[in-house]
Amino acid sequence: MVNAKEITEFLNEELKIYDIEDSSCNGLQVENTDEIKKIGFAVDACLESFEKAAQAGCQMLIVHHGMIWDGIKYIKGDTYNKVKFLIENNLALYASHLPLDRHETYGNNGVLAILLGLNNIKPFGYHNGKTLGFIGETDTTLDKIKQIIKENGMQNSSLDFGKQEIKKVAIVSGGGSKESYQAIAAGADLYLTGESAHYQHHLAKENKINIIFGGHYETEVFGVKALMPLLKKKFNVETEFIDVPTLI
Repeated sequence: MVNAKEITEFLNEELKIYDIEDSSCNGLQVENTDEIKKIGFAVDACLESFEKAAQAGCQMLIVHHGMIWDGIKYIKGDTYNKVKFLIENNLALYASHLPLDRHETYGNNGVLAILLGLNNIKPFGYHNGKTLGFIGETDTTLDKIKQIIKENGMQNSSLDFGKQEIKKVAIVSGGGSKESYQAIAAGADLYLTGESAHYQHHLAKENKINIIFGGHYETEVFGVKALMPLLKKKFNVETEFIDVPTLI
């Protein structure tokens, strides 16, 4: 028998949630009173994720993008509706934002680095003095990496201004457009991130680098999915991924 607080204590330590400054209020954002028998995993703390988790029989939902950022100032509107739903359905909510981006084993970027078959993987992409992503070596082509990205459900929007031969890849999932400058400085042939910014077109063209935009949502399903077998084994609970993709 396990409860949300015990799972939270384990995750807080495992994910090192206090090691990086974050606007997300990482950790247990809403508690409940039930024994946890089934945990849902989703990218976003949206009402649709909550509803699907409750319908699936979950007592706890673990997300990457939580509901509380810099604290709750008002409980009204959509915030009221979400808090009300969680309490009425006795559904606990746990969030891990930047800690789940940067974790070497269970993080979005670490999983992506392994998925792309990178070697000599090192931390990359500084944010508030801490790294978020990873950079590694490979011996492949741009087309082959695009194929891997497509096969794993990511978008294939790209700026193909670099070489076809890829030797070094830098990765920061989600909204990592600013880290493009760091990828260029690190000598990457390819930078993989989630979403684009207007200035990246000329930045990539003038610096002869390839940039792939795999989608903010699509590049950030990997962290929560990586936690599923960990918690299933640790606490003997059922797990289910709650897929609620976004249009942007």
